[in-house]
Amino acid sequence: MSRVNKIIHSEKTFAGLMAALLALLPLPYGFSTAALILLLTISLYSLKDHKPDLNKAYFIPMAFYMLMVVSVIWSNDRAQAFRGLERQLALVLIPLAFVMMPKLSRNIRNKVFYWFSQALAVFALFFMLKAGFTYLQLGDSAIFFYHELVAPLDLNAIYVSVFVALSCVFLMFEQKKNKRSIATLIILGLFLILLSSKAIILSLTLLIAVGVIRRFNKRTAFILFALLGLGIVLILFTRNPIKDRFQVEITASNLDEVFNKEEFGKVYYWTGTTIRLFQARIFLEMLEEDKLLFKGYGINNSQPVIAKKHREYDLYKEFHNYNFHNQYIQAFAELGLFGLLFLFLMLAVILRQYIITNDILWLALFFIMFVVFLTESYLWRQRGLYHFLLLYCILFKTAMNHKTEIIKEQ
Repeated sequence: MSRVNKIIHSEKTFAGLMAALLALLPLPYGFSTAALILLLTISLYSLKDHKPDLNKAYFIPMAFYMLMVVSVIWSNDRAQAFRGLERQLALVLIPLAFVMMPKLSRNIRNKVFYWFSQALAVFALFFMLKAGFTYLQLGDSAIFFYHELVAPLDLNAIYVSVFVALSCVFLMFEQKKNKRSIATLIILGLFLILLSSKAIILSLTLLIAVGVIRRFNKRTAFILFALLGLGIVLILFTRNPIKDRFQVEITASNLDEVFNKEEFGKVYYWTGTTIRLFQARIFLEMLEEDKLLFKGYGINNSQPVIAKKHREYDLYKEFHNYNFHNQYIQAFAELGLFGLLFLFLMLAVILRQYIITNDILWLALFFIMFVVFLTESYLWRQRGLYHFLLLYCILFKTAMNHKTEIIKEQ
């Protein structure tokens, strides 16, 4: 085998390509698209020297995409449907890359997670330093928190929080502890707090609690729980953005109005909770009025109906471009009941792997995605789609080897 072939077939080559693809997600979409094309090309070239990996898990996202293709038949706006198919093509391309690439070990999986965590730490330092310089100029502390913190790259704080939270789970429970990994964990932990995503912070807290109970001895667990408790006390009894955002959600959310008010007006105050619940309300109306149970509106065809409903209820026009902000509802509205079932199927096979392997990364991927799907249409955005599929496929690619390697370690 030539030197070039050895490089192409090397596990480290694929680890580097996957880590690079993940690390490029915060940048403009063209970077991650180019990285995916390169990964596909190298995977295809490597296929001549080994058999394809026909893991059934890879074909679930592909079948999900086939449902989207079929939905074009009943879509009102086929131009929008084809645009949606173009955006969702990674449902086929990313699993296909893993079908074609050679076997990968658990060690390579860990390298990908570690390198991605390092890249996120670099982004975190960039955003925090940028916010610091802006604060010195403007004196506005809001620049340190939530969407404002990641605004220099036009990112969504919730999506970035998902990236960071899963990396924190890896660093805490899978990565060997050294100065660099501990420093990375501290940086990402601080960054996650500044991002102030309530749902993700709560989810990570629960995952850490489960991981500590299962992984550490009583003395270490006591110390970690004491630190976790101290963090919770500081959040509850000091002025901080997480506490402020919780208080706003509790005090300013009028659930009775959200479900019963007939006209809101342009100046109605919406919280993150109430706008999402309102989207659920209008979905239920659509479900009854347009008989969406089995077909939906077709891929990428729900937005005009959402905008129409918003005009009926007199919402501020900026909200007319909001999608459902709920992956379950988004899939149901556009693809019908079968679209929803495909989402549950992907989550179910992830949970099943956790039960089989007892590997906390499976639990983390399942739980955080289950939660974020309630608050965001995560797979309907390129960053979310690429991130979920890459982690899903990486974990399945190394699942069989993971089981074998655990036996060897024992």
